[in-house]
Amino acid sequence: MDLWASLSNSGVYLAVLAGGYLLKRAGLFRVQDARFLSAVIMNITLPAAIVKGFAGVELSGVLLLTFVFSFLVSLMLVCTGAVLSRGRPAVERGTTILNTNTFNCGNFAIPFLSGVVSSESFAAMCMFDVGAAIFTYGPNAAVAQRAMGGGKGRGAGLGSVLKKLFTTPTFLVYVAMVALSLLHWELPGFVMNVAVMAGNANSFLAMLCIGILFEVRFPREGRATVARVLAGRYTVCALAAVVLWLWLPVPREVARTLVVMLFAPVASCAPMITIENGCDGTVAAVINSISMVLSITIMTLLLAVLPV
Repeated sequence: MDLWASLSNSGVYLAVLAGGYLLKRAGLFRVQDARFLSAVIMNITLPAAIVKGFAGVELSGVLLLTFVFSFLVSLMLVCTGAVLSRGRPAVERGTTILNTNTFNCGNFAIPFLSGVVSSESFAAMCMFDVGAAIFTYGPNAAVAQRAMGGGKGRGAGLGSVLKKLFTTPTFLVYVAMVALSLLHWELPGFVMNVAVMAGNANSFLAMLCIGILFEVRFPREGRATVARVLAGRYTVCALAAVVLWLWLPVPREVARTLVVMLFAPVASCAPMITIENGCDGTVAAVINSISMVLSITIMTLLLAVLPV
């Protein structure tokens, strides 16, 4: 894909995102509408897009390596959050750790990239999401609670992590599609047709939902924490991207996709997880919004300039 085609494709996504924000400002949408759209995306259109994207994909060493890579990057980010917040007040430590390591794959990165990547690269994005999701719902909270001097946070125990993962439609579809790939089974044509129809709506709905949720007003409180989290997060991801691009033995198109995906925004669920663990949800929301602006910019530029 040439430079103009990449920028044009990114521009379409950004236009839908901007449209959602402007329609909210005009009073045609409310935040409650975004919550409904998010439920539709996470429970219907994203699982359908995964089924569509995994069709015909064989589980390979590349996909397993992607999962391991995602797991290691998540581990580095958790450690970075713990180091950067050392010596800070307990709540600030927890907030830093919980927001340094999450990736908005399902609602942003996968829809943003799905129209410009191959089936193998799409499957690699899904495996990256699996590795990141395990940390989002488990070790993040455990490390944060330990750093704060408390016990286990909500969702930090192994049983709670497994319950969360195996009651999430997206994760269940990942497991099912990986199993079908291993068994070399194909879904019936009718099921695939439904998946294609629903999956085609995923990118549009995801960008519209993000636009409705997007906010540009940032309070003064917690600015040092916000700066610390974003600086640490993007530095680690940049280093991981260099390692991936130069040394990871994966096809160039897959490497390009994963490099772009490393700069996905903080997960949309991060503020809720932050609040559940007794930390600062307001600061987490600010981190979320600023990371959206930074990630949109970085991902668009990388998608345009990185060679296939």
